[in-house]
Amino acid sequence: MNAMTRLHLLFLLLVLAIAVPFATADTITLTNNNFGAIGPIGTVNVVTSDSGVEVTLTANSGFAFVTTGGADILFNTSAILTSANISNIMINGAPYTGTFSLLSSQTRAGSLFSYDLTKLQAQNGVNAATSIQFFISGVTLDQFESSPGVLSAWGVHACFDTGGNKCTGNTGFTFSVGTPVPEPGTLSLLGTGLVGLAGFFRRRLLS
Repeated sequence: MNAMTRLHLLFLLLVLAIAVPFATADTITLTNNNFGAIGPIGTVNVVTSDSGVEVTLTANSGFAFVTTGGADILFNTSAILTSANISNIMINGAPYTGTFSLLSSQTRAGSLFSYDLTKLQAQNGVNAATSIQFFISGVTLDQFESSPGVLSAWGVHACFDTGGNKCTGNTGFTFSVGTPVPEPGTLSLLGTGLVGLAGFFRRRLLS
């Protein structure tokens, strides 16, 4: 094999490595809102596993997510879900033991969503949370993406919070927009692999 052929092969392998789907998680920012807040409200992170996806909502400083009565966590997905798919709900890091509902085809603030995780009940005096986690079984990450690497829209009932786990002032909805943040761990693994391939073929070319 001559040097030019080897270079062509190296280029082809690098292109194939980049083309292979590698993301195991997506993060999107909750930016838009209808309750008068300025700046991003928080983030939604969706991480894949062997049996489903783990969802983590994190509020930025000064904001919180409503977790009683009128709580709504809205999302779009191509998956067919029931409440049996939702488990391991955590609010501010503590297991949630109350009731909830998963409603389909819900409209909030003029936007239609596939599903609405709602009717969470106040627990341990927590009426608003800076973090909410839950697991959705039997689904894959790409069923939550509008295109590869881009999460579909999410919406959350949110409010201003002064740090006391209680909403203050206006409440309303915050929605996701923009481009997901690449996962650093995943990108570093890809980079390491590409560097390894380049090094291997460089040694072959020089030999």
